[in-house]
Amino acid sequence: MLFNNRLVNIIKSDPELAENSDLDNNNIMLILMISYFFKTFKLVVIILTVSYFIGIFWYIFCDLTKPNYPSDTDLTGLNGDPDAGFIYYFGLQENTDGENAIIVTYYAFTTLSTVGFGDYHPRSDPERAVCAIILLVGVAIFSYIMGNFIEILISIQDLNADFDDGENLSKWFGLIKRFNSSRSISLDLKQKIEEYFDYRWINDKNQAVSNEEDIKLLE
Repeated sequence: MLFNNRLVNIIKSDPELAENSDLDNNNIMLILMISYFFKTFKLVVIILTVSYFIGIFWYIFCDLTKPNYPSDTDLTGLNGDPDAGFIYYFGLQENTDGENAIIVTYYAFTTLSTVGFGDYHPRSDPERAVCAIILLVGVAIFSYIMGNFIEILISIQDLNADFDDGENLSKWFGLIKRFNSSRSISLDLKQKIEEYFDYRWINDKNQAVSNEEDIKLLE
């Protein structure tokens, strides 16, 4: 109720604002673009979270299956040893927990995205078996997220096209107003015109004819 009263007061104080279609379109466009931004940000957070937990799972598994060396073994000398396992081979035992978390998250992300730089990779047969399972599950998750991201891009592209048509129609209404002694046409007539063009845009069977070259082909 308070919002409606405020809206009525704004219209009374500035009648032109009530018919400002360009301002409405710009505000709606801004709101939709912000919503698409947050949807994209949500997808980024999801894929990073999935990569983090898969990376932590991978580190725990490698830690449980790493070779047992005598207590007097120099673990720093195992770097590059093909039989040392993932942790010892890449010297992760020398890093802090935070550094290892970043490394395994990076490894999981590059693996799930099918980039696979090869700077980190499984070393033992158990690690290869688990990595194969992670790829089957993780790539499916990553593909689903990328599919949603592509849908957002397509929605933005379609949205821009719709607003381009709406903006042209608003300019046409403004041109009519200028040649009508600055008097706007009635809202009822404007609504009928908008409904007509909406119908044409949706049901136009010649949408492929978009430029002069296409028109010449039909002549």
